[in-house]
Amino acid sequence: MRSHHTAILGLAICLGAGLPTTGLPAEPAFPSRPVTIVVPYSAGGGTDALARNIARVWQQQWKTPVLVVNRTGADGIIGTEYVRNQPADGYTVLMQVNQALFYPYTLPSANIDILKDFKMVSKLQQNAMVFGVAKDSPDQTFPDLIKRCRTARTPCSFGAATRHGEIMARQIAEKSQLGNAIVANYKGTAPMMTDALGGHITLGMPSLVVALPQVRGGSFRALATGSNTRLPELPDVPTLNELGLQMSAVTWYGLMVRQGTPENVVAAIGAGIQAAAHDRKVRESMRSEGAIPVFSDAATFDREAREEARAVEPLLEKYLTSTEKGN
Repeated sequence: MRSHHTAILGLAICLGAGLPTTGLPAEPAFPSRPVTIVVPYSAGGGTDALARNIARVWQQQWKTPVLVVNRTGADGIIGTEYVRNQPADGYTVLMQVNQALFYPYTLPSANIDILKDFKMVSKLQQNAMVFGVAKDSPDQTFPDLIKRCRTARTPCSFGAATRHGEIMARQIAEKSQLGNAIVANYKGTAPMMTDALGGHITLGMPSLVVALPQVRGGSFRALATGSNTRLPELPDVPTLNELGLQMSAVTWYGLMVRQGTPENVVAAIGAGIQAAAHDRKVRESMRSEGAIPVFSDAATFDREAREEARAVEPLLEKYLTSTEKGN
């Protein structure tokens, strides 16, 4: 009898395993509440403008509020750390640029490693750097500038708004045999461009998004670009590769979430990004600024970010002093 009852009980358990579970609430589809995109840089900049465009599309698609919050300071660390301290649920998304890959070297005390602490979701766009001078500069071409700097009584100065820009400036100085060139570090693109347009530094190094309006307005003369091929917006301006420097200088903007975020949530955010990729206003905004749309998937973004981090490590070791490395 006991074995008979046991068999019946076992059969009931097996059958019950195939029945829908009642009493347990189903996990709500993402998103079921407002999403926040954190931009660790000032409002009005390139990252901020792109984040607000993405937020507009998401809000329309998800029928859920999407907020953009600027948490600035410490070269992007403040906002990045804030997102890292939020739950790994996808409701707080980080917009960052590739200089964040340098944090373990430039700001080690912050103990932030983008590739370990965050999951890459999508590289949204790329912007080539533009190397140029004020309209009153005597330099009409990049070779003109290098020639003058080699013979100038006072060292030439290259303005850098980010660590990425600083690395590029030091590379250019070395490859051009300008041993006495000064790299002027700025806390943002705006003050760097103010000095570049005023002729207070020899060479300004903004992204194309920032440079293009000034070039079109005649106040900034573009001498070279960091793109791999000539830019449609500046077809007469040679690349650094064409000038024999064999280097590129490109900035990307990307979205990421905390490590540990569920894959279904990452996929939902990725679907939202693809909706933005097909949004006419987003595309027009990117094109008007000279940005290159990318909208990569998570796996591609992760692979490319890791490759870039490996490539830049020896450059950081070579070109940054111990103080600049945060030691």
